[in-house]
Amino acid sequence: MKVTTLSRQARCRQPRRRQIQYLHCASLPYCCCGRELAEGMTDRALVMGGGGVLGIAWMVGLTAAWKEAGVDLGSADLVVGTSAGSVVGTLIRYGVDPAQLTHLVAAGMGLPPAAVAKVATGAGLTEDEWVGLFQAPLGDVPWPEKPLRISAVDAETGEPVMWTNASGIPLARALASSCAVPGLLPTVLINGRRYVDGGAWSGTHADQAAGFRRVLIVAPMGGPKYPRGHEMLQKERAALEADGSRVLTVLPDPATLQVFGDNLMDPARIFDALENGRRQGAEAALQVRSFWA
Repeated sequence: MKVTTLSRQARCRQPRRRQIQYLHCASLPYCCCGRELAEGMTDRALVMGGGGVLGIAWMVGLTAAWKEAGVDLGSADLVVGTSAGSVVGTLIRYGVDPAQLTHLVAAGMGLPPAAVAKVATGAGLTEDEWVGLFQAPLGDVPWPEKPLRISAVDAETGEPVMWTNASGIPLARALASSCAVPGLLPTVLINGRRYVDGGAWSGTHADQAAGFRRVLIVAPMGGPKYPRGHEMLQKERAALEADGSRVLTVLPDPATLQVFGDNLMDPARIFDALENGRRQGAEAALQVRSFWA
């Protein structure tokens, strides 16, 4: 089980990625530069990274095992979601029972087989169809009340954005933009601009958790197998540590990586990814519970 814990004495410092577009400031107890407005640090942040449909399945398996062990991820003071992690993070924010999610994932993400095939290959999938896959189960449900940040990237400028409940856009469209894998899935139009997968900038956007005492990062693509995601996560984790956060990072182990293979969008391996998530989650449950409690 690849789990790493880091800690260091707190020092107040601005996060390094200053070019990001912050789209709200009011709903969290710190300003847009990441500095605390109140004395001390906010407690817990959960960061869920990108990783395709297999990453979703693996993270659902993890969260189900941790829930059984008494770990309530929904108690996080902030949830940051990127791509696959935006889906799982949103479901956690709504308090959906992980046990129910495992049944949904095992049944093909609750999508018709034709829709699963289109998502896996991108063939013939229109923007309206893509957004509709998120809109259908969500309807007009409002954003969760507790802080949730969903990453995306401006398709023209390459700059990252963070959608929040103050962004004034439907949650389904925010999720669709965060999951819009470049070159595979349709870009998503929001306020006159087109957006792609938040993973085009960072697989985790863990620097969004600056100012939190404890940061739990779940990163399907955070290990050495994915050099770009691994390098970015290492930098983000080091910056959090330098600012005084304790960081616990959970990565796929070798058995899970074998299931992932070379195509994280392969629906044929969803169940195996789910089961490996449950296995890894059970193995790490005591450490995660101790860290999160």
